[in-house]
Amino acid sequence: MTSNLTALVENVITCPICLKHFDQPRMLPCSHTFCFQCIQQMVTDNHGVLECPKRDGTKIEGNNIGDLPLNETVRGLLQLFENPNSSVPLCDRCGTNEAEHWCDSDCKHCFCTKCWDTIHEVGQYQHHKKLSVKDKPLEVPRCGEHNDEDQTLKYWCELCSKEMCGNCQQFKHKDHKFVLVTEYVKSLGEKTENGLQGVQSCVNYRSDRVDKMLSEIEEESKDNQSKVTTAITSIRQVIDEQERILLESVRKTEKDERKIVEDYKRSLQGEQQNLIEQILKFVVVCHDKNPKKILDAKKPFEDYIKATDTKLLELKPLTRTKKELPGLDALKNMETEIRKIKLEALKYDNEKLRQLITNTTDKSTLNLSSSELKDWDMEIVAKELEINRSLTKLRLFTNQISDTGAQHLADALRTNTTLTDLELHGNLIGTGGLEHLADALRTNKTLNILTMHGNRIKDQEAGFIADKLKTNEKIEPQIRKINEIPYTNPQLTQLITSNINSASIDFRSKNLNDQDMKIVANELLQVNKTLTRLDLYTNQIGDSGAQYLSEALKTNKSLTLLQLQTNQIGDSGAQYLADALKVNKTLTQLILYTNKIGDSGAQYLGEALKTNQALTFLRLDQNQIGDTGAKHLADALTLNKTLTVLDLEKNTITDNGAQQLAEALKTNKTLTQLYLGANQIADNGAQLFAEVFKLNK
Repeated sequence: MTSNLTALVENVITCPICLKHFDQPRMLPCSHTFCFQCIQQMVTDNHGVLECPKRDGTKIEGNNIGDLPLNETVRGLLQLFENPNSSVPLCDRCGTNEAEHWCDSDCKHCFCTKCWDTIHEVGQYQHHKKLSVKDKPLEVPRCGEHNDEDQTLKYWCELCSKEMCGNCQQFKHKDHKFVLVTEYVKSLGEKTENGLQGVQSCVNYRSDRVDKMLSEIEEESKDNQSKVTTAITSIRQVIDEQERILLESVRKTEKDERKIVEDYKRSLQGEQQNLIEQILKFVVVCHDKNPKKILDAKKPFEDYIKATDTKLLELKPLTRTKKELPGLDALKNMETEIRKIKLEALKYDNEKLRQLITNTTDKSTLNLSSSELKDWDMEIVAKELEINRSLTKLRLFTNQISDTGAQHLADALRTNTTLTDLELHGNLIGTGGLEHLADALRTNKTLNILTMHGNRIKDQEAGFIADKLKTNEKIEPQIRKINEIPYTNPQLTQLITSNINSASIDFRSKNLNDQDMKIVANELLQVNKTLTRLDLYTNQIGDSGAQYLSEALKTNKSLTLLQLQTNQIGDSGAQYLADALKVNKTLTQLILYTNKIGDSGAQYLGEALKTNQALTFLRLDQNQIGDTGAKHLADALTLNKTLTVLDLEKNTITDNGAQQLAEALKTNKTLTQLYLGANQIADNGAQLFAEVFKLNK
């Protein structure tokens, strides 16, 4: 068991509460599993009720935990993990005792000691080879079509996806690509292990994300409750305080105004009393009807009236302004506004961003770099990823995107099947954001390029995440080298941009290297839908450059002529191009003369020609192809139905290679031109072709 698989199993058989191997693993109705002892402790700590610690809402009364079922799968895995050699077979003879010996002679059975002694004490059985049952050889299946003892199924045919023996490999599966079954099983195990690791990483990530989301919901609820209480309490305090102040003001105003009025009233009452006294005097004088008394009273009365008039003039009639509280009307509006307050999702929009997306004429590329975009804006961009099925390149570099924004993009990437290039360098994304993207890219296999240098991700953290992403062979190495600044060639990019819709592009003699081919592949061949001719000859293109071109050719549906002559492409580069030819349906002319292709490269190309139904013109002159390479190409010509021109001039082919090619021409009905000049073919080789030409019309 590999260390990775061990870690995988350890994760499954470890209780998340005590962090030890499960002891009596019991499964809750929500399918979460915990040790029974841990469950009992949780019930005790929670006042007799079990609540799933994963906070999914599952609750069980403490007196019912005994009915929780054992997780048999986990228990079985636990037993297998802790006792990997505990599975001892029973004796094939008695069927009751554990076997201890294996007869490696005619018997081919397992025996306990008692049965071994009983059978192998007499006759020819005494000489049978005895092995420990632990050393019993693995059973090797044999071919159903060939019963020879040596015809074990030891090969795997990659074309037919089945096991085969050596006989089947040489005849029935001749020319099919094959590997040893042991190698295939090993690679299958590694692939499955990586796949399981990927699934576990995905489940763990999403489980952690759910737990985090539950925590966020809880914290958000507490925060909002606190905000409500604080705000309303503050308002209540203000209202209570203002009520006290207003009531005090009203009462004081009443007291002050009352004093003024009462003082005025007392003054009036004094004058009223004086008036009564004067009236009484006047009545008395008038009652006597004595003129002298009346005349004597004249001056006092006049003085009184004059003095009183003066006093009344000073004691003006009171006026007052009514006091109101107009601000109280605003409280009604405030009441309405308070009643409008409710819990709702925050609404955000960026009309400028929406217009920029709408006004982009080329729907295959969306350039939003250096636009001061934030996390909320990524919701709008994610929506575009969901609805725009033509978008292949998204440029979001040099913005203010953090982990939350990366999460929005990741959610869209899970269902997107068109985006090939995502540029996120120069943002604020951390490890959490990278984990969001990595989780999406475990299933998204369309994205080819992800740039994230200049964010907030450390190399070590990126390495851990890359380890969990081995199922995505394109993105995993990019994440592992996430902080490396990628190669750029502004001049080449500008040339591509200015020729993005051209049918023919000439990049010859521009000193282009392998990294430049990555740009050509990603920015030209995967974008330009009208390009039919691409000239790349006389540059510095090697095997890696050929690999980039090959990946693009696998999906390109327009290119018909590719000129790669006078470069540095070797056998590995030829293999990459051959892989593309196996699936490409449009390329008709491939020019590869003056490179470094040898016999192995010719073999790869030959294998591709056996199934390719588009290529008609192939130039391999001035390479390093010898007789072995010629043989592979000859084998291809016996099956190929489309190639009309094959140029092999100036290689190292001798009469032996010429013989193989000549034999192929006896059955090939499509090749019209075969160039073999300046090789090492003597008269015998030439004679072979002369004879073939008599037959091949």
